[in-house]
Amino acid sequence: MCQRGESVVAPVISHLLGTITLLGIMVVIVAVFLGAQLVINMNVQELRLTEVAESVARELVELASVHTLGGSGVSIMHLTVPQEIYGQGYTIELENIEGERIIVRVRLQIYQVIRVVVVPNFGKSSIEVVSGEVSLPGLGTTVSPRLLLPIPPGSGERRPALVAFSQDDTVYLGFAIVEG
Repeated sequence: MCQRGESVVAPVISHLLGTITLLGIMVVIVAVFLGAQLVINMNVQELRLTEVAESVARELVELASVHTLGGSGVSIMHLTVPQEIYGQGYTIELENIEGERIIVRVRLQIYQVIRVVVVPNFGKSSIEVVSGEVSLPGLGTTVSPRLLLPIPPGSGERRPALVAFSQDDTVYLGFAIVEG
């Protein structure tokens, strides 16, 4: 014989298990969707970082070529890079490696892209990245191997630039924030 309480409990438990199963499936679907969205977003950010690294590399090669051929004391080239990448600030760094090659690193907090640039040297001077910050009185700013973007608000018409300057028989390259 079936008692009155048993007939009510069985449907309640089956509905409860069904609801929990449906909620679990929904959580898995949302997790898969968010994971796919994250992968797509990282691919897009990698593409944008690659574009910035290649742009800086081209401008670096051009500035080094112009400076070594021209032989002036200080050469400046404004960078044509975005202030932010998808609303995030980013860092561009230069680093020397053997054989007068320079690494251009562009990184967000969670992702980085590295490009190696061979710097053409048409003159007799060697080409190196500045080590640390160097003050150039003629520019009224410092030159550094690292550039943090975006430029802080309230800086007026200041723009990021690549700077090349000669000292002894060496051409030094770095970044500066200069008037516009």
